[in-house]
Amino acid sequence: MNVVPDQHRLEVGKKSIIHDPRDGDARKITLTRARGSYVWDDAGRKYLDCTSQAWSNSLGANDPRVIEAAIAQLREITHARPNFNTHALLELTARLRDITPGDLNRIGYCLHGSLAVEMALKLAFKNRPDRHNVIVMQDAYHGRSITTMAASWPHPNNPFLAISPRFTRVPHPDAYRPRMGMDVEQESALCLSLIEDTVTKGVDGGVAAIMVEPIMGNGGHIVHPASFHKGVREICDRHGIILIWDEIQSGFGRTGAMFAADLYSVVPDVMTFGKGIGGGFPLAGIFASDRLEGFDAGEDALTFGQFPVSMAAAIATVDAIIADKLCDNARRLGDYATQRLIEMSERRKLIGDVRGPGLFVSLELVRDKITKEPSPRAASEVYARSVEKAVLFGEARYAGLGNLIKVKPPLDCTHEDMAMALDVLDEVLGSIERDGAY
Repeated sequence: MNVVPDQHRLEVGKKSIIHDPRDGDARKITLTRARGSYVWDDAGRKYLDCTSQAWSNSLGANDPRVIEAAIAQLREITHARPNFNTHALLELTARLRDITPGDLNRIGYCLHGSLAVEMALKLAFKNRPDRHNVIVMQDAYHGRSITTMAASWPHPNNPFLAISPRFTRVPHPDAYRPRMGMDVEQESALCLSLIEDTVTKGVDGGVAAIMVEPIMGNGGHIVHPASFHKGVREICDRHGIILIWDEIQSGFGRTGAMFAADLYSVVPDVMTFGKGIGGGFPLAGIFASDRLEGFDAGEDALTFGQFPVSMAAAIATVDAIIADKLCDNARRLGDYATQRLIEMSERRKLIGDVRGPGLFVSLELVRDKITKEPSPRAASEVYARSVEKAVLFGEARYAGLGNLIKVKPPLDCTHEDMAMALDVLDEVLGSIERDGAY
């Protein structure tokens, strides 16, 4: 958090919480309760939460099965250092091995997505010790630790560059803004050619890993064609490069498949996970191929890396996603949402593009549909005016940089709730267009 002047501090007793006013603190809501797809603030007001609290409440908030599993674990053991196993760890590992793609049977745990990405990078360098580079996509987002910020799209005025590791950013296809008027398959082929040129000519010291989000999250919800993902896999195979898929946002049903790897029929060498696995409890980690060498003692050990309470919650969450057929629900509800948004875009001049799949839903807001000039102001207005109507939507990026609105409720959101959210969105967009607030 940045240190900011006193006028931007919220006083709490004799102490203060330091805010960054560029990150929306003036409109920050204090939450006191959550159930299913809804949250309540400290004034008792109820909101439909189309953010799933950073896409993490995959079952909706406080699902009874998750809460009961966590409470039962609390009564047994709450903490074990990495030198020991627990029943929760062993049971969760067995569950996950049943659903992971291909040979991704080796699992490492931590409590945060950024650390999961760092674990994946460490494992790549462990297995390619003679190579010194990692390739990432332009517009990628992999976290906010020092390492993962360096691997992500450029942060304005990043104060940590002096101690940041090196990453090489390469272009990726964008169906909404293709290069030189190309169609998406032509641009996919161009980007694959540029990536291979970067591998063979663009870096010194060899490439240990290529890291990709199957669907780009904070960088714009950009959906890549299957040809691009398969082409990157082939490049990695040709050059002995570790392919890392960052599925922290896309995993555990969000796309309408358990993993985006299933959706695109591509098996990476390492896959990160997080967010939706814990049912609201902190848990993240990696799935790694059986072919990779694991860590030696002390190379990756975290005091709270295998929190038993989160693992018990994750077991209940994974079981519920499967039992309740929530991948199917995400696919159906996502199809309904994207179709309604496409129809809405024919009436609303602010909607430039609509994206899926599943409940990975977003719309890009533009000032002009011909020039496709982004409208961050419109995105900010949509958020603020929707809050007034008791619906919470997500925004892409931070500090006023983004022009996307995200519609990503829990996977068990009802059709009625989604319809209501889209009604509010339609009404709000209309009011912004009438006011010229974009």
